[in-house]
Amino acid sequence: MKLSLVSFLRCPVTGEALRLVDPPPGGAEDEILSGRLASDSGREYEIVEGVPVLLDPSQWVPEQSETRASFSEKWKRAPNYREDTKPHYVRWYLERYGHGDLGGLQRFLEDKRFILDAGTGQGRDAELYATNSRATVFGVDISEGIHVAYEGLRHISNLHLVQADLTRLPFPPVFFDFIACDQVIHHTPDTRAAFRALLRHLSRGHIAIYVYKVKGPIREFCDDFIRSQTVKMSPEECLEFCEAMTRLGKALSELHVDIEIPADIPLLGIRAGKYDLQRWIYWNVFKCYWNDSMDWTSNLITNFDWYHPLHAHRHAPEEVRSWFEEEGLVVERLSVVESGTSVIGRRA
Repeated sequence: MKLSLVSFLRCPVTGEALRLVDPPPGGAEDEILSGRLASDSGREYEIVEGVPVLLDPSQWVPEQSETRASFSEKWKRAPNYREDTKPHYVRWYLERYGHGDLGGLQRFLEDKRFILDAGTGQGRDAELYATNSRATVFGVDISEGIHVAYEGLRHISNLHLVQADLTRLPFPPVFFDFIACDQVIHHTPDTRAAFRALLRHLSRGHIAIYVYKVKGPIREFCDDFIRSQTVKMSPEECLEFCEAMTRLGKALSELHVDIEIPADIPLLGIRAGKYDLQRWIYWNVFKCYWNDSMDWTSNLITNFDWYHPLHAHRHAPEEVRSWFEEEGLVVERLSVVESGTSVIGRRA
């Protein structure tokens, strides 16, 4: 933890400013690897291996601990996920949010002072923002993945990493001029409530989110049926199931078979067109993810990310747009892909 982070932190329960208790010797540029943060009312939080842990489980909504445990398991089992997936996911991110390339992202970020990456995982997006802007960037995650992020990204001078619950952020209200929450809030107990919690910390800037999209009835049925079993499994049991699904996705992809759907079938949400067989099954029947640009572990963990977390809410694009409009936000871009909906909005 960088000493400069302390001035930004607030108690996630009371909102009070936090101070460093018994600061270790050393200059302001030294990383603080252990210690305590305290509020005037006496609440204390530990700094663990360089990461301030600003969590209070007594404040969590029911089932939040299951989400934290599932994603902690995910990141523990894929320590190289950030680097392995970066080429694919950065390109996909830039496309979905309309930036086009890194130059477009840099132009979008050039007037931002404080950026939040909510649900940063291993810090891939936080790194993207920090290395393409002059802003002060904060990456927050409830899981143990934040420690993997810290080990890999602590050298970036304008990036701070904090273990915290995005529904109880340890920052001042109306603080950030860009909040990004990509592929995260659909894993919280209540997607809409999590979105509203983030907005409490948005100033006059932008917020960008991606959430899962409701798919066709065959895929939705299979998702509900399979996940009703897999969310009850131990991580080891679910990984064994996901290994089989990953092998299936890989085998189907290696067939290089295209199929032609001659006409739309609206009742089933199936559209006419030519599709790779693996992609068609993946989008319309069940998730058996495979991407040749990623290694085996990253593909496996991508499937685990879907099948093991307790919550994986899906929302119609029109519903997601309504969240922005109901909060008085102007939607600047809404992009719908097979898997989900990406939206950028700003304060009116």
